[in-house]
Amino acid sequence: MAKSKKENFSTNISWKEAFGSATAKKLKIKNTPNGEQLANMKILAEEFFEPLREKVGEPIIVNSFFRSQELNNAISGAAATSQHIKGCAIDLDATGITNCELFYIIKNEMDFDKLIWELGDDNNPAWIHISYVKGNNRKLVYQAKRKEGKGYSTYTHFDLDIDYDAETS
Repeated sequence: MAKSKKENFSTNISWKEAFGSATAKKLKIKNTPNGEQLANMKILAEEFFEPLREKVGEPIIVNSFFRSQELNNAISGAAATSQHIKGCAIDLDATGITNCELFYIIKNEMDFDKLIWELGDDNNPAWIHISYVKGNNRKLVYQAKRKEGKGYSTYTHFDLDIDYDAETS
């Protein structure tokens, strides 16, 4: 996987955002995708992330994209079958709008497999998890909440009814 210092993974995703991980660096874990994982990442970047970035018109922070199986196992609370391992999931934070606004833009205007309102509170998620599987997107929407007194999250079908209209903001 050759890369130049000036070249990005996609138009608005750097190589560091695509494969970088403080946990991988700290634990000296190799976080390199195979051909199939890389192909899935390219599809997600080109068919989901870049159109979303264009629609929003603001930078979007990529918190987590690809995770090798070893890296995923090292992350507390990560699902054993995380779509990050397949290169089909990305965790995002908004910059010029709230995460809530970004969540509703995705929910109402984009194609996706799974959309998760990750932690935070009922007004704004701490971050947004999205998976995208070309030709097999199920449009599942969940809310993750930290299980009190436990080190893991529970996922429920998303049922927050926030008055948000992307057309008026």
